[in-house]
Formats: sequence, structure tokens, C-alpha cells
Amino acid sequence: MVYLFALFTELAIGSFLNVLIVRIPKKESIIFPASHCPNCGKRLKWWHNIPLFSWLALRGKCAFCKTSISWIYPVIESLTALIFTALAIKLGLGAEWFVTGIVFSLLLALSVIDLKYYAVPDSLNFTALGLALLLPLFVMCWDMATGSLKDPVFYQEDLLNRFKNAAFMATIFFLLGYILKKVIKKEALGEADIIVAATMGALLGFPLVLMAIYTAAVLAIIPALVARKHMVPFVPFLAMGTWVTYMFSDIFMKWWSMLYA
Repeated sequence: MVYLFALFTELAIGSFLNVLIVRIPKKESIIFPASHCPNCGKRLKWWHNIPLFSWLALRGKCAFCKTSISWIYPVIESLTALIFTALAIKLGLGAEWFVTGIVFSLLLALSVIDLKYYAVPDSLNFTALGLALLLPLFVMCWDMATGSLKDPVFYQEDLLNRFKNAAFMATIFFLLGYILKKVIKKEALGEADIIVAATMGALLGFPLVLMAIYTAAVLAIIPALVARKHMVPFVPFLAMGTWVTYMFSDIFMKWWSMLYA
């Protein structure tokens, strides 16, 4: 029953991500007006808004005007559920699972927006960073509520390390962007990339964040070669690199230990 509730929560978060992805780039309120068809403007009933299931039941069409509803909606909802499910397997249900899932969900939303608009909203970017930084506080509150509180020093050190790692990665990306701009005479890394790098540092720590950046660079090579002179958004690749490294952190750390044994 708990896992079923968790699944519906995950899908609901995915549905809300769709609202963020559609409305924030247009500078619209994420609360008002209520959900409606973008074609006919009719306000949707609650049963039209059940994440994933409504889209399947309506066969991807508006209940009123029968206009096709973008496939991106169920895809985002499904990916969000997969993110949380994978994290539940790795971490178990709890504060760390939920907050980390929100961070990765926001990175997913940022990736989609960056791919579509070549821009990343600061509101979502800084929210992801803030949650990644303050994760130890959420975990401490959860541990306190469940009677599994550790030594306070544990949470303090984790919090301090996250801030240090985030600051270090932001500085590195800022300097790298400055150098690349001087060399190639155009913007290579934007403010959004710097903030995402800080989130990566807070979430992964060292040396995992270095492996995540390497993974992101490898994933971006082919699209960059295909696009050539066209701009290729880097945030989606940073997000993918972070996800892969986080999920397979044990394997990456074993490789690192073998290299520096």
C-alpha cells in the first residue's frame, strides 16, 4: 500500500513538472488558471487530470475538442515515476529518497526546457541547488521523527561538505567558461551550467562529480559533432551524467579505488 501511494505521488509530481515546463518559460502562473486545453480553452475536469492514466484513457486527445495532446506529458510523468522508483530501490523510502527525487525531477524539467527554449529558468535551477545543499537537514528531521537520529556532527559535516563541493564546482565552471570564452570568442558555459555544476557537486561530492562531468562530456560529443555550428544545450547532458553516476556510484567508486590503489 505504501509503494502504491508512492507511485501515485511520483506520477503527481511528474504531472506538476509538466505545468512547470509549459508555464515557467512563458512567465505564466503555475497555479492560475486551472488546467485547461491549450486549443479550445475548456477547463479540464479532475478525471481528465489523473497523471498518465487520463492520457491513456483519452487516447492522447482532448476530451472536448479532440485535439491531440502532446506525448511529452505522459513521457515526463513516466520518467518521473521511474526516477523515484529507481531511487527507492537504491535508497529506500525516506527523506533522502524524496528530496533527491525532487532534485533529479527538477533536473529533468530543466533539461526539457533547455532543449526546447535554449534557456534555463533560475527559479527551478536554484531550487534544485538549494535542495541538494540542504538535504542533510531534511534527513536529520526524518531520522529524528523515526527515532534513528545519528550524531549531530554527521549531519553538520555532510552539510558543510555539500556547500564546499558546490562552491568549488561553481568556481571551476565559472573559470572554465571564462577561459573558453577568451579562446573561442563566444559563450561556452552559461550561468545555468554553473548552477547545475554546483548542484552536481552538492549531490555527488568528490570524486563522483568528476566522473559525472566526464560522462556528460562523452554523452555530448556526438550531438555536438552532428550539430556543428548550432548550439547544443549542455544542461541535459550534465543531468544525465549526474543521474548515471549517482545510480552507479558504487561501481564508479570501485573503478576509482582501482585506479588510485
